[in-house]
Amino acid sequence: MDIIGVPLTPEGFLDVRVAALVCLLATQWLKRYLPDWRPTNLLALAITVLVEVLSAALAGRGAWFSAAWAGVVGASLATFGYEALTNLAGWAGVGPRAGKVG
Repeated sequence: MDIIGVPLTPEGFLDVRVAALVCLLATQWLKRYLPDWRPTNLLALAITVLVEVLSAALAGRGAWFSAAWAGVVGASLATFGYEALTNLAGWAGVGPRAGKVG
């Protein structure tokens, strides 16, 4: 199964793009249900790495370090990309950080 170029198989989940997508989804769910909880991004990182390692196990590949590293890189791209876009929107006067970014 393939949605817009993102492979949705256990082997395909070992891709950094999929890890970033997993992290974005996890972060949005966590922010919805734990809005005032500070370590949301750390939990999203842990969820992403766990999903990547489970994908390596399901795919039958022993690439544990590669899977964990894909999770860390994907979560970093998702988190820093989200923060950068939110800050840019705040500077433009739009979104939750409008007028707060200095």
